[in-house]
Amino acid sequence: MNHAPPSSARIREERLLINHSRDFSAAYMGIQYIGRQAADYPHTVTHQTLDALFSVFETAGFEKAKQAFFLYHEAACTLVDIGRTMENEIIRTIVPKLATLLIKSSGNRLRALSQALGRLADNCPAPDTPSFPNTITPLDIQFSGLVEKFTPPGMALPTEMQWTWKGRSLIARTETKIMGVIKFATTLDNINEIHWEAVWMDWFSKNPSGAENLVPKPVCIRDRYLFNITDELPEASPGTLYGSACIVFIPCPGYYEYPNLKGSDREQIQRSFFKSSLALGRLSSQGLFHTALIPLFHNRVQQDRRNDNGRYLWEHAGRLDQWLNSSLFPNFAASGLRDFEHIACQTKRLDLEHYTGEYLLSFILVAGSCFRNKAPHRRGTDNSQPHVDTRDLFCPDLFESLLTGVCEHYFKGLTEFETFDPAPFNIPALIEKLIEKMGRDEHMQEALRVQDQLAMDDEQFEQFLTERGVTDIPAKGEKDIILITGPHLGEFNQPISIPELIEFLFKFSAFCVSSLFLKKHHCTRNLSPG
Repeated sequence: MNHAPPSSARIREERLLINHSRDFSAAYMGIQYIGRQAADYPHTVTHQTLDALFSVFETAGFEKAKQAFFLYHEAACTLVDIGRTMENEIIRTIVPKLATLLIKSSGNRLRALSQALGRLADNCPAPDTPSFPNTITPLDIQFSGLVEKFTPPGMALPTEMQWTWKGRSLIARTETKIMGVIKFATTLDNINEIHWEAVWMDWFSKNPSGAENLVPKPVCIRDRYLFNITDELPEASPGTLYGSACIVFIPCPGYYEYPNLKGSDREQIQRSFFKSSLALGRLSSQGLFHTALIPLFHNRVQQDRRNDNGRYLWEHAGRLDQWLNSSLFPNFAASGLRDFEHIACQTKRLDLEHYTGEYLLSFILVAGSCFRNKAPHRRGTDNSQPHVDTRDLFCPDLFESLLTGVCEHYFKGLTEFETFDPAPFNIPALIEKLIEKMGRDEHMQEALRVQDQLAMDDEQFEQFLTERGVTDIPAKGEKDIILITGPHLGEFNQPISIPELIEFLFKFSAFCVSSLFLKKHHCTRNLSPG
């Protein structure tokens, strides 16, 4: 290793940054120069080096620059790259100091710091996660051969058992319990996905994410989890199924007890939220993520036309499409997490930060729906006011306890730390903003753009509009069509109406990544968000 001292040129550059003597372009190049020097000679990093890089965030002239985010991001990433080495005591101060600065920041500075700290994630998938073949052949079987697996060998099925459809699932139940569920594929690709779900159920039964989180038991016959029913079903199936490919499982107690069902009490809601967030934290620490706690979209109409499939990326802070509809059937319930076809292994470093933020966003939306579902008919507009005001349905105390508890339980599951201080995140102020916007249906419209109309055939076009309450079908492709599909959080093609929510997600997710990084590197320095 070269033990040469820091160059005089670098020392001079550091002093110029500390004294705020560099303009924007010179500061950007200076940060890059210091970063290259620190990477080549990490032992030469001094307190002055860190002071120079941190001073960029304090230079008032940079804050209003058009490209401020890129300057802040370069400085933050340079600090993270140095701090990741944990080379010496000086360098070990970087991540805690960045985390403190993160909590005090907003706007471009906050986004840059959060995304840089997100790069600290170095967790990887658990080594014994299941592997999945590219193709799987379902086992041909008669309906009765599957149903007999609902009970232990030698035990007869209840005579009073009844069949009902719930979406794509055929459910067998008695007056007192659900005996079993047959879940069908809805597309060709979904055949693999439901197979993954059964395999993950089996994996979770052997690798529990906590005694509190209950998992259904998948039916396995001749080492197969995927089946093709060869005879008639007892009830006419919905038209959305893709053939007879299915999985079968015995649900655990509470699997269909959603926390936002009308009539759920405070303790039921809290128990569901907290056990699920704890399980998600434990999975995240292993590099495993639930990619669809609820369906989140920026624009549902453009699912087939956009590269991101219209899915919501909270980091972009765009308008959130149909938030109340998205919260109807969350993939967590009284039993804990559910719908395991959406479990995925980490693929890139920023996954931990992204899904941490997405989890918190999902929990917040479902919490809002818990209050709105007390009076589901109060929605949209009425004759007395331009938009319905339902803020009276919200309980600020319960909302705050849910969000605080979710943060505490997720943080504990992720880091195994027993304490989490919510005070610096100012959750009460956020709750006030959330109730203001989630309680008033200010944004109900979306536009079906001409290019999206032309991408549909005539039948799809008419069906799309009919499903959204349009009775007088206009001509296709002549102009954008305004539809009432809300409530949305934000106007069509505009930012989200609660920017404070996005700032909270940036802060909490990056703080979690930083805390896990320090834990894994046995850093005894106390990481406080304040």
